[in-house]
Formats: sequence, structure tokens, C-alpha cells
Amino acid sequence: MSESKIDQYRQIHASEKYGDTSIKNLRYLRPQVRALKPKTILDFGCGQSKLLDLLCESVGASGTRYDPAIPDFSEAPTGMHDLLTNIDVLEHVPEDQLDELIGQMASLCRNAIIVIDTTEAEKTLPNGENAHCTVRPHHWWQKTLSKYFDHVEPIRVTRKSRAAFRTWKLNNSDAGQLKRMILRERIRHNLRRLVGIKGHS
Repeated sequence: MSESKIDQYRQIHASEKYGDTSIKNLRYLRPQVRALKPKTILDFGCGQSKLLDLLCESVGASGTRYDPAIPDFSEAPTGMHDLLTNIDVLEHVPEDQLDELIGQMASLCRNAIIVIDTTEAEKTLPNGENAHCTVRPHHWWQKTLSKYFDHVEPIRVTRKSRAAFRTWKLNNSDAGQLKRMILRERIRHNLRRLVGIKGHS
């Protein structure tokens, strides 16, 4: 992403709470992560979310945050990570810069979970532009990601307007275990709502 575009997000992060909604996908993503059992997780474009903390806690992994618009997390990551998470990020990247960025992401991980909003944002940048500059349908994103990842499989997240994918296959045993974990998360989420418990854990 260009420095001028990143500066737009620096201004937002410095003045308000922004980029913290990825945690709403916790109940969908945690079973995927538990099925993979990564030892290292890189949250690429982490924003101000606490999602990484909870995912790492669930599998005993070590985590790394990266977001060029947040000074504390702006150092470019290096090395190979077992899992890269990229939640509600790519729609903020101009289309002509996607190939370079996705290629960078693929070079940093063995596996990835990528979630992309396919609609325009309610938020506008300080320069007046819509925050989502690349608005494309699910199948377009799957084809684009498939240039860099051998396996790109759709997964479910909070909203149907999100295009969500994982980049690894599950054997029959792991697939069955994943279904059971997803069911447990759903029951847990519904029970928490029933008794009025707010927040994510």
C-alpha cells in the first residue's frame, strides 16, 4: 500500500478506535485455528483488534502483530509463520497494489485465513475517499488469492458479505473434529447471549 494511503489510516488510528471489529469473527475462526494447531500466528493488518491474543491463547501459540498504520506494530514482519490471519484488510488496498501485498503475505506463512469485506464501507478516509477501495465479489477474491496459495477454500464468518477463506485442506478426521468445535462455539455463543454476557472470550 502506498505511503499516502497508509498515512490516511495513521490519522484515523491516532484519533479514534478503529480496526477492532475482526474479533467479532472469533467464534468462527477459533475452531479453524484449533484444527490447524499453529505454533506461530502473524496477524497481518492487525488494526486495534484483540483477536490475535484470543487465538494464540486457544492453541498456546506465539503471536506477532503487523500494521503499517500503527507505530507500535509497523515493523515489517520476517520469517515463516505457521498461520497468517488477514481480517478485513485487502478491501482497503488499491487493486493495482494487491498482487504485491498478497505475494508478501504468502511469503510469510505456511497457511492463512483471509477475510475480506465485499461491500463499500460506512467509513470515509480523511481525504473523503471510501475506506474500501477494492470492492469485488467472493469468486473474484478466491481466484485472486489462488494465484498465491495452492488451496483456497471458503469458510463461514459473521456476515455473508465477507469473503472468507482458509488455505489448507483437512483430512476426514480433522474435518469431523472441526465440525464438532464449530458446534461447541455456536452453543457457547448462544448461551452467553441468553444469559446476557457481553464481550468476546
